[in-house]
Amino acid sequence: MSNTHSNDKQTEALAAVYKAVAAATAKKPKTVRERSPEDRAAYMREAKRRQRERARAAKQAGRPEALDEAIRTALADAAILLLATGGPGADALQRAVSLAFPGRPAVASTVRARCRVGTLRPRVLTVESLSTKG
Repeated sequence: MSNTHSNDKQTEALAAVYKAVAAATAKKPKTVRERSPEDRAAYMREAKRRQRERARAAKQAGRPEALDEAIRTALADAAILLLATGGPGADALQRAVSLAFPGRPAVASTVRARCRVGTLRPRVLTVESLSTKG
């Protein structure tokens, strides 16, 4: 009889644990992939807004986040400065530009000329910012 009583207590304990786990799982929010398309779109808009806000605050603090867009901008700025000054690697950059625009042979030389005269300007890196960081 005590064996049956012991089994009943174990069964009750397991049932209580199951109920607790089920309740915790039910309260757990859905993952982004499990949401409806409208909810997912709203979530993604809000996430992007928060990301832009963080990036803006970091930029104002003088420590921009290393996001893909900022990295691409910095690399493009470095290329513009190298093309403008004829620095090391400028010829390789000009070849890369010409490979990026096949069938348009004048683009590479036009880009280099625009960099030299200053009509194609860097966005983040400038000669002044490079000389002060030094």
